[in-house]
Amino acid sequence: MNKIRKSNSKYICAEKEKIKEFIKKEGFIFKDSVVQKDEYFIDLNSKMLKNESCIRVRTIKDKNIILSFEGNVENLSQISIKDSRNVFCSTLEYDNIINFLADIGYYKYISVNILKEAYVKKEKEFYYTIGIDTVEELGEFIDFEIYTESEDLNKIEKVFENFKRELENILGDKLKLKYRDYFSKYMYKEFFKGDNLKKILVELDKIINMESISNLESDIRDKYIISNLELIEKLEQKNIDISIVYNNKDENLVNKIKELLNKIGYNPKFMNIKEIKEIAVKETLIIEKQKKYSFSEISLIILNN
Repeated sequence: MNKIRKSNSKYICAEKEKIKEFIKKEGFIFKDSVVQKDEYFIDLNSKMLKNESCIRVRTIKDKNIILSFEGNVENLSQISIKDSRNVFCSTLEYDNIINFLADIGYYKYISVNILKEAYVKKEKEFYYTIGIDTVEELGEFIDFEIYTESEDLNKIEKVFENFKRELENILGDKLKLKYRDYFSKYMYKEFFKGDNLKKILVELDKIINMESISNLESDIRDKYIISNLELIEKLEQKNIDISIVYNNKDENLVNKIKELLNKIGYNPKFMNIKEIKEIAVKETLIIEKQKKYSFSEISLIILNN
């Protein structure tokens, strides 16, 4: 059985050219590059995130999905044990997975896009790997590992420490947080650039599926929609003014929605799109269909920062 020894941390790739020179000089060869998207889902109260646990949907090469749960870390003596579960499936199941998570109360917190490059070499009974992650909006990062069939744990540790020392001179600082946490902080700063955020405008079809008008009453009671409305209330508690934006053609639909929402105790503000012109752009975050991030995603980022 292979023994693997990984770097405990990822490191900032401060000087990629030096890394590439080291890779070439030490005889590493390019193994592969993979495009990977990691989407993290948490409960509305973010208890899982506070406990360093979450549900992750990892899409690899737009073909395969790994659905993962990572639970709390338990420190037993010198060993850290993290509870984790993985389910492998096809991207054809993506919509079913997202709907299932929404049904049990988990919503997308953040998504991180990564290009992963791997370089490998073999030396005696040891295989060495250097990984370079290019993370969208954050930069480039390094990790490394060795694996072997040797049973000599002391030898494995010695080889790994020598490998680590060779790399240390060209590595940047260690990352103290996970990619998802850095990206969340980055997005939070982007949302609050300049003046404090005063108003968020959410397109109507971010709250309700406009193609399901015939089942409107049941859709309004859907957990995902209710959660979005709860997020609106929580953001309003932070003195952020939230309005749901609709077009003239949706006037009758909006009236019907208001009647249904009143029955279940929700009274969000609605704004005709023509009114938007009266709002200063610098004070507003407009969530449109073509924008990259959903309302739930943006709201959870704000709430968790």
